[in-house]
Amino acid sequence: MQCMIGLYSFDPFPGDIEKNGARMVEVISQAREKGVELLVFPEMSLPGYCIGDLHASARFIARQNAVLHNVIIPATRGITVIIGKTVTDEACRMPDGQVGRFNGYAVISNGKLLREGKKTLLANEGVLEDSRYFLLGTPEELIPTEVEIPGKGTLRVGILVCQDMWDDYTDIRPATILKEKGADLLVVINSSPFHIKKDQIRKETAIRRARETGLPLYYTNNTGIQDIGKNIVIFDGSSFAVSGDGNLKQAAPFEEELLLCPFRSGWAMDNLPDFWSDYSVLMLLEKSLVFSIRQFYQRTGVFSGAVIGLSGGIDSAVDAVLTARAIGPENLLCVNMPSQFNSATTRSIAQSIAENLGCRYIIHPIDEIIATKVAALTAQLGHEPTELTVENMQARARGSILMEYSQEFNLMVVGNGNKTEFQRGYATLYGDILGAIMPLGDVPKLSVYELAKRMDPRGEIISAELLYLIPSAELSARQNVDQGHGDPFDYFMES
Repeated sequence: MQCMIGLYSFDPFPGDIEKNGARMVEVISQAREKGVELLVFPEMSLPGYCIGDLHASARFIARQNAVLHNVIIPATRGITVIIGKTVTDEACRMPDGQVGRFNGYAVISNGKLLREGKKTLLANEGVLEDSRYFLLGTPEELIPTEVEIPGKGTLRVGILVCQDMWDDYTDIRPATILKEKGADLLVVINSSPFHIKKDQIRKETAIRRARETGLPLYYTNNTGIQDIGKNIVIFDGSSFAVSGDGNLKQAAPFEEELLLCPFRSGWAMDNLPDFWSDYSVLMLLEKSLVFSIRQFYQRTGVFSGAVIGLSGGIDSAVDAVLTARAIGPENLLCVNMPSQFNSATTRSIAQSIAENLGCRYIIHPIDEIIATKVAALTAQLGHEPTELTVENMQARARGSILMEYSQEFNLMVVGNGNKTEFQRGYATLYGDILGAIMPLGDVPKLSVYELAKRMDPRGEIISAELLYLIPSAELSARQNVDQGHGDPFDYFMES
């Protein structure tokens, strides 16, 4: 048998079931027109994945079922569709006595619900908290779904939900169980968060499952950003197929895309690489940050632009380039806030970056503000404040200024700071630790430099001078960059 499978990298709106359902219907129509016979949406594509305690709401689950039956099922004439959703089972109970909930899926074909299934292995690491909201499916419930492909015959689809594919160190081997029960292929639906090594890890794992079972594997993943209440979680999409005769396909990362993948019975699955990728790690890092800034800006829907403190250092330079590419340079305000300790070198670099980007640029000195604060504090203390107090005072004054421009012009404050400094504790609360979003907060300092070279290889925006300038907060005379004095630790050692 031969058929066409469509893998859709879906960007769900967390909690907006009705909107997600309506968008799914649009995709189903587009897929049908392109000859897709089996269309696969990702894990929790109907409700969204990062929705917190909404997972436990009976009313929220009822809304999912209403959209499934009233909106999605009627749209599936002539096509089979798999979607991710919450599945309930009256025979099971949660610890609090509510009906059993499962991270699961629904298979719909030609206007009928064929079956619902459950996730067998739950994810409980990083930002994933499956066991807080869901019960485990059982190995006995791992059964291939028989799908009738019009005019071609029956296809036995083995469906795995995200963690079910990652069975290397578990007693239950879902992919192998489905193979033993007669599956013709494996379909894996995912809400798999992005990190820079994830592309390689997930493909290596998928290839192992394909080799072990001898079955082609079709992997679809959510894209977009979702919020777990304390962090923004990035999903990269990057749906892909590991099919026979070395036929490997991948959707573009950080985009909604319908990837068309053929299936053919009898494919040889012994000619597979250990790993493949069309994208470098730095390219994925750059795309993830630009994508996430743009998504956050658009999803919040309340800002008229963004504002950033542009110091002439590498962090603010990279953040400015990322933000300008994400929302457009015409929507970015760059503010340089010099004190007596800021060199002419960094001031010049900051202005040059803003001009090269084509952003609005303001110079807002802080010496007068700091002098007033120091005098007032000295009067209360009876002595001058310590150097450290004055250093942090400068950072907080700058943070306050950025928030004031934000208030006046309805701008999203982009915070500057990198993972190395935060791990070291070299940051000021309400100073450089502020803002609606902090793009480099999980990027080590040395990677910030590599990112700068990647985004601007010819130095048309970020000059080579900055790349070789010693990193410095320029908060005291001891941090004079022109004399080679910078931050009080070695970034190479810290990174």
